[in-house]
Amino acid sequence: MNPARMIVNQTEATRLLEAGNVIAIPTETVWGLASRADELAAVRRMAELKGRKEGKPFTLFPQSIGRINDYAVLTEPAGKLIAAGFVPGPLTIVLEARVSFEGVVASDGSVGIRLPAHKEMLKLLAGLSFPLATTSANPSGLEPAKNRKELQDYFPELPALAGECGGIPASTVLDARQEPLVLIRRGPVGLLEAERATGLRVVSSSLRILFVCTGGVDRSPAAAGWLESQAVPGLEARFAGTLWPEREILSAAGWADMIFPMERHHAEFLEDLGVSPAKILEPLGIIDPHGQDEPVRKAIFARLERTLSERVLPEVRARLFGPS
Repeated sequence: MNPARMIVNQTEATRLLEAGNVIAIPTETVWGLASRADELAAVRRMAELKGRKEGKPFTLFPQSIGRINDYAVLTEPAGKLIAAGFVPGPLTIVLEARVSFEGVVASDGSVGIRLPAHKEMLKLLAGLSFPLATTSANPSGLEPAKNRKELQDYFPELPALAGECGGIPASTVLDARQEPLVLIRRGPVGLLEAERATGLRVVSSSLRILFVCTGGVDRSPAAAGWLESQAVPGLEARFAGTLWPEREILSAAGWADMIFPMERHHAEFLEDLGVSPAKILEPLGIIDPHGQDEPVRKAIFARLERTLSERVLPEVRARLFGPS
């Protein structure tokens, strides 16, 4: 099959979807699969193509922001996420469904709503009379297709809308049915980014904390070790140093939900490296113990432990268990 023949324009894509077919769609994250959400046979075709187990619902793409309330109960927290500019964008918002699309609405009555920030997809959606059921373009258990070649390797005979995907990680998933927001899946929209943009607390069943100092041999390992010693369920702590190779620092920062630099220059270094400022919290104010006399070193580490106990641990607990 000639891959070029499987690329379809907006009109052809619309016709295929209207007829109940499955097509591949580009988004700002990864390539996706799509079918009309209001036709069970079409949704089942997509599940069969992907090899998806029953019980795991697909995401709903509405035709526009204005149509979200047709398919789900638009809560105040969801409204704040939209007002903050996360929609359209790489964010899936879980809401109470107003519809009963099988394979899209979960057993608890919820539905994941997303509107991609992708020009071709927004144009396609705006011209449809129905929403789309969507999922990442990959056989179940494999990584999503991040470019057209990977897509064609997975699904060589599947029609694909003209365009290319952005290639960033799959969308963040937040449950916005009530406050606080609940992080279901990590993605491009960070926990702290959502908090700062909406003024709402975001909680999660797990939390990843990164401490950053200069060499990564004294302060940050001690901080990570102390925090993990508190045996808080769902908590994982790591450390890094600004003298480490850039790739290692960026990998650690990408992993983290929250980053605590020891001093101001560590925060500035991370920002200069391209780490999202939204992940970086106010520096802990712990000076470098390297080369200090033993009494001074002891005082520095005593202050570090006190700061962890009085500031960091409460911040962590608040986001793991919600506000008290």
